[in-house]
Amino acid sequence: MSKFYPAVIYPALILSFIANHPIPNHEHYNFKSPSILKSSTCNESYLFKVNQVICFLLGLLIPISFSLLSPWWLITIVWLSICLGIICALSPINPRKLGNQNMNLIQTPVLKTKNILRFPEHEAKLRFFLADQVVQPTNKSDAPTGVSEKGFYQILRRLFPLVTQGMAFDNPEFSYPYSADFILVHESGLSIDIEVDEPYIGDTKAPHHCIDQGKDDTRNKFFTSNNWVVIRFSEKQVVKYPYSCCKFIALVLARVAGDLTYLNQLGEIADLPSEPMWNIKQAKKWAKANYRKTYLPTYRK
Repeated sequence: MSKFYPAVIYPALILSFIANHPIPNHEHYNFKSPSILKSSTCNESYLFKVNQVICFLLGLLIPISFSLLSPWWLITIVWLSICLGIICALSPINPRKLGNQNMNLIQTPVLKTKNILRFPEHEAKLRFFLADQVVQPTNKSDAPTGVSEKGFYQILRRLFPLVTQGMAFDNPEFSYPYSADFILVHESGLSIDIEVDEPYIGDTKAPHHCIDQGKDDTRNKFFTSNNWVVIRFSEKQVVKYPYSCCKFIALVLARVAGDLTYLNQLGEIADLPSEPMWNIKQAKKWAKANYRKTYLPTYRK
């Protein structure tokens, strides 16, 4: 496992699927970029400035020509013709004449999720590949919820409606079940265990999720051996950058299932800054200094 958060651990079965079933090339799909809207705004600003310059020159040249040239009636006709031509040239094209295709360049695009951002054939292959290969939770977990998990869950649910909090998995090697902080089961069958790791337990100050404890490695092996993808964030990351954490989850969905829907929604969100994992010694230092209080009060529910 990586020594940095966020960490993602793929089961061997998923890695095999990724290697043998690459995401179809989607460059031919008509993705709309916000830059189109920006360039349209820039063109309008440019035309406005050109129009100002032309109006200024006309306002200067017309009186001069009337005072120096004759006959006046001929000059009037000439200038009216020139002004009419300029007005026609600078007038915006009627959008109705452009047709629906060009209308997309000046209106906010409406993306058809299933046709543009998803690959049904790829998802069907993944669903068949994972059929009866992923262990299912047995019950709702009775493990206590972390102090940062409630707020993060609210954000997760807004973006990923299929997310569930606190599910238990029976482990034949232990007398107690494993509890997943959050699980996301995609329509393709891709199943993701999402974990939030805090450096020490709030009440006892005992070191927690330390890389030299080995507990998380054992737990990760249980889930990956049962064909779950495991994603781990630090508590600080979900508190300070919850939407960047969601973008990381969306990247995993895009890579494996080819579902770009969520990544499209989070495209403008900054990438999640990495954070080193900690050992027991570091966790004890942080517990003594009440390190978690330095970021927990900033959490927005």
